[in-house]
Amino acid sequence: MRVLFLMLALLVAGPSAKSDAQPFHAGVTRITVQDTIPFDALVAYPTDVAEPPFQDGPHIVAAGRDAPIAAGARFPIVLFSHGGGGTIKAGGTPLPYADLLTSLAREGFVVVAPFHPGSKRPREALEDRPRQIHKALDAMLADPRFATHADPTRLGMMGFSYGGAVTLIVAGAAPSLAHLATYCRDRTDDPLACDGVPTDGSLANAVGRRSPDALAVKALVLLEPWGSLFDRDGLASLEMPTLLYRAESSALKADGNILALAAGLPRPPRQETIPGGHFIFFGPCPPALEAEAPAVCKDAPGVDRAAVHRRIKVEIGDFLHRNL
Repeated sequence: MRVLFLMLALLVAGPSAKSDAQPFHAGVTRITVQDTIPFDALVAYPTDVAEPPFQDGPHIVAAGRDAPIAAGARFPIVLFSHGGGGTIKAGGTPLPYADLLTSLAREGFVVVAPFHPGSKRPREALEDRPRQIHKALDAMLADPRFATHADPTRLGMMGFSYGGAVTLIVAGAAPSLAHLATYCRDRTDDPLACDGVPTDGSLANAVGRRSPDALAVKALVLLEPWGSLFDRDGLASLEMPTLLYRAESSALKADGNILALAAGLPRPPRQETIPGGHFIFFGPCPPALEAEAPAVCKDAPGVDRAAVHRRIKVEIGDFLHRNL
């Protein structure tokens, strides 16, 4: 069975997933991060060796597992926070985004993506996940494989959905639960943003505070971010370049999230709209995962997820090269 899988993966990915225009191959490894609840982080990075595909759960990852990092340079760092607003208690995984993360590695970035462990409540996750990002960065920089090859002065961050909110918090934004509750009181049509948010007035006096785990992030990439958590005052310190993606058929309401965020940022972001729904940012799904999770893997007729990913990988790579 394993031989058949590898033959199929090679037919899909070719001898290497590396584009002729990309200067490196991709390597990946896992590191263990010490915290109240220890967790793993996926690190994707440039390498000069081949990248035979391997399977991690239902996910096919086209990268050299535990390959040596490419020598002779210090590479910029991109932090990544996966989504999972609906699975706060269970945590989540960055593996559905491996296609994008390994593409950035081939472009010469070191990508650090925690497997965020579960939190008891969404409010706690807004504190837990920025801390986990910070600790994952520290753990990568302390790892002798990466310590002399990763450049913490060139730091970017990317996040999807709930991870988009985490990205903003790590960059210095102050979340406003009061603002979110007010939004959700009037928006029963936005369950992705508002499911579980109390609208009984109990959050009316909640004060937004900047996270103690904020980092000196120089560029942001936001993929369908949970923007209704922030008001204009909470975004006032975010002057860095931002690339903001909206999926045109998303269940996350754009006017209260992506478009409101674009209007509230002090530096107007570059905005891009792509076809598909909220989960279009998951990489193309292998058959086993599509059967397990059709809601996040299947697209509407006429939407080509592979083509969307080819586009965004180029756009995101170019944006980060220009700004890190």
